[in-house]
Amino acid sequence: MLPKCTRSSSLPGSRPSSRSILLRAKRLPGGNNTPVSLVWQPAPGATGAQHYPLIRKIDTISSNSYLIRTGDVILLIDPGGIAEQSAQLAQVIEECREEQDRPVFVFLTHAHLDHFLGTQSVPAFAHTGAAVFAVQEAGAAALERGDAKLTQAALLGQEIAPVRVGLPLLTKARSGSRGVPVSMAFSNGATVTITREQTDGGLAEERICFGPGAALDIYHTPGHSPDSICLRMGKLLFIGDVLFAANPGIAGICGWDQEALIRSLDGIRALLAGGGIDFVLPGHGRVIAAADALRMFEAIRADALALENIAELNHERAIEAAAFAEECMEQVNELFTIMAGRLYYVSYVMEELGEDDVAAEVSALIKGDVIDELLEAFRSFADEHHKGGGVSIHLALKAGQVIAKLERSFDGAQLARIIDPALVQRAARLLSDYTTMLRGFCPPRELAECDLVRHLEAQVTGLTVPACSDDDLLSSADDDSAFTGLLLQRIGMQPLLADVAFTFSAGEKHILVAVDHDDLTDLVTYILEDLVGTGAAAIAVQVNRDGNDATVTLAGTGCTDSGAVKTGRGFLGRLSDRAGGALSWTDDGRTREYTIRIDGLI
Repeated sequence: MLPKCTRSSSLPGSRPSSRSILLRAKRLPGGNNTPVSLVWQPAPGATGAQHYPLIRKIDTISSNSYLIRTGDVILLIDPGGIAEQSAQLAQVIEECREEQDRPVFVFLTHAHLDHFLGTQSVPAFAHTGAAVFAVQEAGAAALERGDAKLTQAALLGQEIAPVRVGLPLLTKARSGSRGVPVSMAFSNGATVTITREQTDGGLAEERICFGPGAALDIYHTPGHSPDSICLRMGKLLFIGDVLFAANPGIAGICGWDQEALIRSLDGIRALLAGGGIDFVLPGHGRVIAAADALRMFEAIRADALALENIAELNHERAIEAAAFAEECMEQVNELFTIMAGRLYYVSYVMEELGEDDVAAEVSALIKGDVIDELLEAFRSFADEHHKGGGVSIHLALKAGQVIAKLERSFDGAQLARIIDPALVQRAARLLSDYTTMLRGFCPPRELAECDLVRHLEAQVTGLTVPACSDDDLLSSADDDSAFTGLLLQRIGMQPLLADVAFTFSAGEKHILVAVDHDDLTDLVTYILEDLVGTGAAAIAVQVNRDGNDATVTLAGTGCTDSGAVKTGRGFLGRLSDRAGGALSWTDDGRTREYTIRIDGLI
């Protein structure tokens, strides 16, 4: 047994630094009995046990942490990824041991570094014999060898030191001794009894008794990682990161396993459905009532079923995702600025016409303030990311978070009745494509036969005329609703090429190729917007056969702002690839020319 701690002989390094995280005790949402952060409170269903949650705002840097104390032992679940947090927990542990000396065990729900890295800078945890780490067997092996991939250190650009794990959990060696108690003694003076079991839901289980007090149940729940576990003390279930295992930017990381995740979700659902659990305490985010968690697990299972054959999210793909994130957010900013500007103009005109109710309805179709705030938050995050040499996956995840909120900030169906539907569809596709890529899939690409001449002529000619004519407006004058709808379209759908000298020509009447129609349409529109944005006085579009290939040339002359490139050329190049072509461009200061080459005629 370690010597009893006193003020003069505390665990080395257990005092938090002056930069210690400032968290205040607060009741978490969920009802009067919901656990309180940073307060010792009884653990329901575990006589004589108390628990102390440390609940953080959700981020990718550090997890929540949970302390449990009984008359026999002090348990720390997930000490977190930052030193200040681990040091704060070490001080709480020290105070507990001053009251009553007890051995300390550190349990990891899994060996991802946001759940343990903070301990590597806090001597109280590194000190031999001060605390025993307990990790599922696969995670224990990864920590012992300092595995940068399984711990996600490689993905997050971090270095880790090997960690000595004194208590490997749910080992193969103990799997054949179901129902037979096994006694183990540890360097911290503790003697524990471990009994291997299996739940009715098929989860491998171990019950750990530290003495006559409440026991701790461990369940193997792989999927998010091979070593993921859930822990139960009385009516509390600590679940690690299983709630997030199907999220974009998390699914597909090293060690992720779809089939194992689905089995684990089924096992956890059975555990919750069986009763006896009041609260679920996740690795990130607030405490959840068991009934709410059960519904959440059902939704997560449905998400997980759709994640078959996703790409591994490694360091290289994180870099690619971060680059696409910045390109995507740049275009999102442009598109939403255009859409918001057009809605503002429509609303202004309707107010001038005395149609205040219509103006208010139009303004409500897009949450401009929310969108501005989200986009500014991403820009600030990206600036700090580049200044501080941030980690690619953090930028990719931030973009995913912003895009998920953007998708809820506008009514696409109603917007498309007032402003150019193609503009709204482009914005929606852009958001969807990024989420699809972050989830580990390639954005959809459907090459199909296309008459290039007819397709492009219809598209670009349509950009020269208003969506509704004067005759359309006059013919609807007797129907107030129809007239208002057409008037809104006339005001909101401004033809892109209306004020530009425009020509379209083709070397042949029909040129058949295989392209993705939507991506080609978007590509041509982005290029035309770029040319208009540079102040081109005239734009010419030409479609020609070149041997066995087809070329589409879009040239703007008389550019007054040729140095400005509204649309990133990397973004356009990627879009061209997906459309089925290859993009090149030239710019001599007065004329900017884009050429799309499509290989192989049909």
